[in-house]
Amino acid sequence: MPCRKSFQFKQVEQDALLLVEGIEDAIFFDAFLQSLGQTNVQIASVNGKDNFRHFLIKTLKRASKFQQLRRLGIVRDADTDASSTLQSLCNALTAAQLPVPSHPWETAHADGLHVSLAILPDGTSPGNLEDLCLRSLENTSALACVDQYIACRADAGADITDSQIAKAKIYTYLAVGSKPGLRLGEAAEDDVWNWDSPAFARVAKFLHQLSSPPDQPK
Repeated sequence: MPCRKSFQFKQVEQDALLLVEGIEDAIFFDAFLQSLGQTNVQIASVNGKDNFRHFLIKTLKRASKFQQLRRLGIVRDADTDASSTLQSLCNALTAAQLPVPSHPWETAHADGLHVSLAILPDGTSPGNLEDLCLRSLENTSALACVDQYIACRADAGADITDSQIAKAKIYTYLAVGSKPGLRLGEAAEDDVWNWDSPAFARVAKFLHQLSSPPDQPK
């Protein structure tokens, strides 16, 4: 297992910065970037989905070397409503006087700073990072086994709500492997996820663009 990074923001260390909700997300995207051969993106957790506004205004804009930042990416789960999540992020960027993309996966720029947003799993559907990973397992025999188990548990009285189903399936899948008990990010570090899956294609493009100078898109 790689030496654990803290992902706690102190100052701007690279000209590209990726902001995520929590540490587990940071570990996941660190592994994803490494799988793409990209090591020039700083990753920081804002410690909760409701903290982006405060982080942008009170922490990032006041950070040492902020003026050296050229590319800022933000990733957030859609949860129950992708549109509301987008509006929340746009409001936070506006309050921080930063460029505001109109849609997920798009980039806005001003004064030398390019800002892009990713809302998981796809920018429009409700869901989260677990839903994205679950999509990478579609049509596999392993997921079919998981579906049978979840159905069996539901028949046995387990109360699994729609909002919990992706997490339930993902952690059931991870419970039976070479290293049972891995968290989502740890599984990414352990190469459990197939980064070449079409489910990850849009996120891979987003990360490539974040790691590349604007005049050299990939």
